[in-house]
Amino acid sequence: MRVNIQRYRVALLVMMVGVCSLFILSPRAAQAQATGGYPDKPVKIIVSNPPGGPIDVILRVLATRLTAVWGQPVVVENRPGGAGIVSTTVLVKAPADGYTIGMVAASSITIMPFAVDSLPYDPVKDLQPISLVARTPFIFIVRQDSPFKTWQDFVDQAKTRDLTIGSYAIGSAFHMVWEQTARRVGIKAVYAPANAASKTQGDLVGGQLDIALEAPSSARAMLDGGRVRAIAITSPERFVGLPATPTLAESGLAGYSSLPWLGLMGPAGMPTERVALIQKTVAQILQEPAMLQQLETLGMMPVGSTPQEMGQTIAQERLLMQPLVKELGIRLN
Repeated sequence: MRVNIQRYRVALLVMMVGVCSLFILSPRAAQAQATGGYPDKPVKIIVSNPPGGPIDVILRVLATRLTAVWGQPVVVENRPGGAGIVSTTVLVKAPADGYTIGMVAASSITIMPFAVDSLPYDPVKDLQPISLVARTPFIFIVRQDSPFKTWQDFVDQAKTRDLTIGSYAIGSAFHMVWEQTARRVGIKAVYAPANAASKTQGDLVGGQLDIALEAPSSARAMLDGGRVRAIAITSPERFVGLPATPTLAESGLAGYSSLPWLGLMGPAGMPTERVALIQKTVAQILQEPAMLQQLETLGMMPVGSTPQEMGQTIAQERLLMQPLVKELGIRLN
C-alpha cells in the first residue's frame, strides 16, 4: 500500500512538472509570443550606401548580431542613388510589418528634403522612427607642416584672409556642419566640395587646401601616417578613438557640438510592439564590447535611442536645417 502511494506521488509530480513546462517559455519564445511571433522569417534592412563603406560595415555587423539574437536571417540590401531617395522610396512602399526596415543617414531626412523640389514620399509622415544607432563626430584636419597648430590659429587667420576648406558635396552633412560651425565662430572660407575623401586629402597635403573636414575613419590612414594632423573634433567630449584631439568646445566654442547620426526607420504604421522589440534589441547590442570596439574603429559613437527620442531629434534638426538650406540656396535637383 505504501509503495503504491509513493508511486502515485511520483507520477503526480511528473505530471505537474510537465504541465508547468507548458507555461514556461524560453526568452526567445516569450519574445515571439509578445510580438505576435515576430520575427518568424528573414528581416531586410535597406541602406542607401554602397557596399564597403563605414555605414555599410557597421550595419552588416549589426545585422549579424540581430540574426544571432532573433534566430532569423537579417540581410542588408544596398540601394544607392539619389542622395537616399532611392532607398527611402523602397522603404516607405514596403509592408509596415517590421520585415523591411532601413538604415537612414540624418542628411536624407533633415537636409535633402529642403533642397529638392519634390519627393515621392513625406519624410516625416511616411516613416516610423525606431532608434538612433550611432553618431559620427567630424574632425578638422590640416597637413603636417601647416602653420595652424590649433583651431584658434585657423580661426584667427580666417578672419584676416581668404582660406579654403575641403570636404564632401554641397548639401552633405559635412557641408552643413561646416556652415553651422563657421556661423557660430563668425568666419568664412571658400568651400571646395569633392566626391571622395581621397580627393580632399590629396588636395590638402598637396597645398591646394588650407584645412579639411573629414570623418575619423576616412582620415585614419593619413593621421596614422603622419601626413595630416587633427586640430579639432565636433563631438561634445573627446572621442575615445582620437583622445589627443580637442573638441571645438575646448577650443573656444563653449557648448557647441555637431554629431550627424545614423538611425533605423521603418514604414509608417509598424506595430508598436515590433518597433519596441527592434529598438530594445539594437540598444543592447550597441553596448556589447565587440560592437563598441567596431564603432570606435569606424569613428562612431553608440546611441540606441528610443523611437520617441529619435523623432524629437529629427524634428529639432529639421527646424535648424530648413532655414540654413534656404539661406545657402542649396538645390539638389
